[in-house]
Amino acid sequence: MNSKLISRGSLVAILFSVSLHAEVPSAPIYAGAYDFTANSARISFKDTDNNETGFKIYQFAPTDAGVIATVEAKEGNDSFQYVNLTGLEESTLYGINIVAYNDDGESEPLVKWFRTIAPPPTPAQPTNVGAYYPTETSIRISLLDNSDNEQGFRIDDRNGTTLATLPASTPMESTGEYQYVTITGLNPCTLYTTNVVAYNANGDSQATEKSFMTTGCMAPEEVPLAPSAVGVYNITDTSVRVSFMDNSNNEDGFIIYNNEDNTTMASLGRDRYPNEYQYANLTGLRPDTLYTIRVVSKNSAGEAAAELKSFRTLPTPE
Repeated sequence: MNSKLISRGSLVAILFSVSLHAEVPSAPIYAGAYDFTANSARISFKDTDNNETGFKIYQFAPTDAGVIATVEAKEGNDSFQYVNLTGLEESTLYGINIVAYNDDGESEPLVKWFRTIAPPPTPAQPTNVGAYYPTETSIRISLLDNSDNEQGFRIDDRNGTTLATLPASTPMESTGEYQYVTITGLNPCTLYTTNVVAYNANGDSQATEKSFMTTGCMAPEEVPLAPSAVGVYNITDTSVRVSFMDNSNNEDGFIIYNNEDNTTMASLGRDRYPNEYQYANLTGLRPDTLYTIRVVSKNSAGEAAAELKSFRTLPTPE
């Protein structure tokens, strides 16, 4: 019977090689990914050995980023390990390799793919922002709520200073309703340019800009400038829409008179900065009737009237 002799040196080399190979940790198993956000994910995997120093997570997709996280090994084996990956890109497919390692090397990789989610939505932009009832130090703001996921609304000045906040209605499903807030602590005779936003935990909506002027620029005894450019449109048998240009900044408001009998047909507060149009709806009119109106601006010193404007309502529909 023939036999082969192995030299003492060869035997030592073989045993040393086997020993080295045996000391590299075995690969983890059962990779999981969950708790996704737009920028993070939680990774789990099961430890299969008891000689690793820890675990490394390599990113290979969408780009090769090398080691993006490490986990210190627990004592023993057969336990699950966890790590939170942060700083990820939203709506992105990631590929990672999970390896166990020690001083002798790294295990075979455990591959895991996962995708981050799109960021949660910010609220819709508030619109139809109005400013009215100005005083030297305050003003009333209105806005149209166009969202159902906002926590509230914020009004910032041009420098980013918050002038007022308004909690969302309860319940928040108030889309299509107007919200109101009074800003106080303002400076007299000052032009403010504000950004009105809806906000929630995910951020701010797009801003709607609104400018307004506080009062106190002129002596209270000075009569305001008269409105101009009176227009009449959207005429029906019982109603009409009136527009006019605001030419002053010290009026308390405006009155529209029936010039025939001097009765008040409408009154409205000053809600815009000078040189902007104001609007009023006249209702309860008589069909097929000629009206002549007088639009005035007013304050404690008196009234200033625009040129007279005439119109005729439509006949009653048959």
